[in-house]
Amino acid sequence: MKTNHYKALLLTCIIACVALPAEAADRMRAGQWTGTTTIPGRTIPNSSCISQSDADAMNGDAKSVQAYLQTIIPPAICKLTDVKVNGGQVIYTSVCGGGAPNVVTTNYHGDRSEGSSTGGAKTEAKWVGACK
Repeated sequence: MKTNHYKALLLTCIIACVALPAEAADRMRAGQWTGTTTIPGRTIPNSSCISQSDADAMNGDAKSVQAYLQTIIPPAICKLTDVKVNGGQVIYTSVCGGGAPNVVTTNYHGDRSEGSSTGGAKTEAKWVGACK
């Protein structure tokens, strides 16, 4: 049962990155994003409204990206380390509930993004317009 709980926490980490959109000059833009997260044997749809302040944080340096991610993935649930930002790519390591380290990589391409994790999850998202 504990393993399923940690998988759910990891999924939350991945969805957090998937929900983050992209723009030509920026990694993300404010608005409504929809996508899917696929873990072995299961695909989960998701949708997020990203505020302008959230988008601004994600478009910043590694420190601002980490600070934003920690608001949606509290350190008490998953510890995030080694946050790296390189153009349209964000990479970080998460350790949830004492489990194995999981490296999450998300690439942003204008109005869509895709990501993967060393834990086997894959994500994709697209910007669909203003928040509903």
